[in-house]
Amino acid sequence: MESSIAAAGSVPGARFGALHAHRFLIRIGLSIANVFAWIFVFQYFFLQSQSITSALIATVLMYIIAQIATIVLTPFAAAHLRLGVKRSIIYGALISGAAYIYLGATLAGSFNGEPLGWGIAVFAALYGTYRALYFVPYQLKAVTPDGDRSRMPLLYEIIIATMPAFAGVSLATLSFGPLRILFGAAVFMFISILPLLPLRDVFEGFSWSYWRTFRELIARRHKKILAASFVEGVQGAALFLIWPVAVFLIVGSSYQALGIIVSMTLLLVLILRKVYRYLIRRIGLEDSVSAHAAFAASGWIFRIFAGTPSGFIFADTYSNITLPRRSHSIDIFAYEQAPDQGSYIDEYTTLKEIGLAIGRIIACILFALLLLYFSVSIAFTIMFILAAIASAFGIVLERSARPSLY
Repeated sequence: MESSIAAAGSVPGARFGALHAHRFLIRIGLSIANVFAWIFVFQYFFLQSQSITSALIATVLMYIIAQIATIVLTPFAAAHLRLGVKRSIIYGALISGAAYIYLGATLAGSFNGEPLGWGIAVFAALYGTYRALYFVPYQLKAVTPDGDRSRMPLLYEIIIATMPAFAGVSLATLSFGPLRILFGAAVFMFISILPLLPLRDVFEGFSWSYWRTFRELIARRHKKILAASFVEGVQGAALFLIWPVAVFLIVGSSYQALGIIVSMTLLLVLILRKVYRYLIRRIGLEDSVSAHAAFAASGWIFRIFAGTPSGFIFADTYSNITLPRRSHSIDIFAYEQAPDQGSYIDEYTTLKEIGLAIGRIIACILFALLLLYFSVSIAFTIMFILAAIASAFGIVLERSARPSLY
């Protein structure tokens, strides 16, 4: 399926600038809040239960709610792109901002009634709704030289990379830090809508009914797409939920240390990513599936043995610079993962999004079961081993998965 905004050469400069301005603003908000939002959820349940195990289980259950919302709403949202892509983006940004506001209100004690944590559950549902609605126009990918994931000029990426450190320092030094961070992130979400308003809307088709989407998901001809998305979802849950909590606990529950570690990693990735790609081309491994799979798995192994801030930075930097270009985009700067670079391309994008969410759910269920039967440290270690296997397997699967005709 071709989109009327797909071809970079036909996009006016004003539209290009407006869409990049929107994406820059929303990624700032995500970079500020996404690193810490689920840490806040964990801290909320820890204060309620005084048990790390109970707090972790409650946190992954809330994360599962977010993924269920994404699964349920993604086919509906994709079908309604026929009413306008711009409308979907705007609704996604509004709901994302609303999610952070609702989380902030919950942390402030506005929703502390029974049942415990229902305010967090609403945040999770809103967050999952945002993931279902928000599709970036994929011209942003098309106009990027060499297909690099970095969609912004280097200066903009540097600004985004420093946001976690800014948030961490703010949390450590300012009163009502979590509320300031969450409400501030919501403001960026809302402001990001302004560059979109003058743009002409475009419309996408979606040929499947709601229930047919799920039938296609389990169809034999789509098994490789589902399998590749599933294992990427497992890795995504480990990377964006389980790993940050592990780092947070190891650094003594220091927001400032976590924020600085994340920002230092992002800045090093900006510096070293092109160096790595140059070297990998020079030694002839750019198209080697086995080499990329080995690099992906070893990144998670390094995370297992990283026990200091410098170790975390090294492990994360190594893991992120060795990521191959893939359709299941991992935007470490915004701490989010989406299929097809976060863009709606065709019906297969919807299948991939649902597959990612299913993988995240299974990873969370496994983590919760491990927490029930093993110590916290062993549960983390096993999950990182599973993420290593999933990351390597995902590369092999994605290289062999090809959409089939329907």
